[in-house]
Amino acid sequence: MQLELLSKEHEETLFQFELENREWFESTIPARDSEFYSLQGVRLHIQLFLLDYTAKTLIPMLIIDDCGKILGRVNVTNIDREKHQAHIGYRIGKAFTNRGVAKFGVKSMIRMVEKLGIRELIAYASLDNIASRRVLEACGFRLVRLVPNYTELNNLPLDCLEFKLSIR
Repeated sequence: MQLELLSKEHEETLFQFELENREWFESTIPARDSEFYSLQGVRLHIQLFLLDYTAKTLIPMLIIDDCGKILGRVNVTNIDREKHQAHIGYRIGKAFTNRGVAKFGVKSMIRMVEKLGIRELIAYASLDNIASRRVLEACGFRLVRLVPNYTELNNLPLDCLEFKLSIR
C-alpha cells in the first residue's frame, strides 16, 4: 500500500470507487450532493481539492494498493499553519475494511504532516462508528469530548466524538 496525491489522472478510478461505495459511505457519514456522482462531478471535486492543496489548506491523498487500485482516501483539511493544527478524515472502501488500510492511511498521513510542522490533528467519529474510533485510538488519538448534533445523517442529528493527536 501507498499514499498517492489525488490528481486528474484519478478521475475515472475515483469515480468508480465512490460510486461502488456510495451506499456504504452514506450509511455512516452524510451523503455527498447527487451532482458529485458523475464523471464531471468527480472532475470538479478533484479540481477544487487540488486548488486547496496548492493553497496549502488541504492534503488530498488516495490509499492505493500495489496494482493501482483505490482502497480508500485520507485527507488533511483546515490546515492552520499559525496554530500548527489540522483536521484528518478518511474513508475506506467496503471491500477493504478490517485489513489495516485505515490505520496505514492515518499513520502515513501523521508522518507526512509532522514534516510540515503540524503539531495537532483533530478527527471526528460518530458514536456508532466503532471501527473508526478504534483506528483513531490505535493511531494515538485521544478522546476529547462528545459533540452533540455535529451533523445530520438521513435527516437525523448525528452525535460525534472529537479526538485529538498531539504530534511532537
